Amino acid sequence: MPFLFPRTIQDSLSFYLRAEEQAVQSDSLLFNFGNFEYLSVNSQGILFAPDSTEYEKFLPVPGNEGLLFSFSPTVSGILFLIFLLCLVTFSIIFRKEGAALSGNFRSIFSSGIRSAKGFKEQVTTTEVWGEFFLIFQAILLYTIFLVVFLWENEPGLSLKSYASNFVGIFLALTLLIVLKYLMYRLIGGFFLQNDLKSWTSRYFRLIELSGVLLFIPLFIYVFLPESRSVLIFVVLIIFITVRLIIVAWLINIFVKNKVGGFYFFVYLCGTEIAPYLLYYKGLLSLISIAGNNIV
Repeated sequence: MPFLFPRTIQDSLSFYLRAEEQAVQSDSLLFNFGNFEYLSVNSQGILFAPDSTEYEKFLPVPGNEGLLFSFSPTVSGILFLIFLLCLVTFSIIFRKEGAALSGNFRSIFSSGIRSAKGFKEQVTTTEVWGEFFLIFQAILLYTIFLVVFLWENEPGLSLKSYASNFVGIFLALTLLIVLKYLMYRLIGGFFLQNDLKSWTSRYFRLIELSGVLLFIPLFIYVFLPESRSVLIFVVLIIFITVRLIIVAWLINIFVKNKVGGFYFFVYLCGTEIAPYLLYYKGLLSLISIAGNNIV
């Protein structure tokens, strides 16, 4: 019903009529999600249109974008465990035999055979197993590098394919190291015995040192894909430096014993160049076999 309001206006009626106002109901959507009419829709008015202001919040920030792993989370987890086990094992060995291992690494660049001064004369079991582990670690790291480098653009590889390729490359590298050791011992049995025996120990300590130097760069290379274009040069520099040190020491041995350059060239081709050519051919065969399995 209408309400009557008293007014005290001169020459007018004391009362006037006023229509009843409807009570405004609160919209529950206004407090939480907003009214429907404020949601943007497309030109047809049926589907919701993307909000440009909200969409801009999720645009990538300008800069270097991260890359996805080229292998599955299972493979990346296994590789991480391998790096972790290598790090823990090396820490334990170096804690016990750090002085002996450091002396072995320094003897690589010394002019003579390591003397017993400053080092303990007795070789412990931990030191022997430590050197075996460092050689094993170097082979393992080179294997990881080759697997990631050769198959990083093959996301279709299964876990079984990765495992077979990994085992194949690891066994091939191990066989190459064993054959080179037997070759050094065989040649050293009748040719420059003392010098080649000393060189054999230096050679394997150089392999151990390369594995230690490659650990951090390879870890970043595997788990930070956007840095691979830079770190691959670091790996190549370490590998080439090791090869150059080997050639320099062999030249030193042959010059010191006044052996002709022809014999040095034959020895270098037989022990350093030919094995890597054979390994390269075997690696190409392994890649072709893996490619056929994918197809």
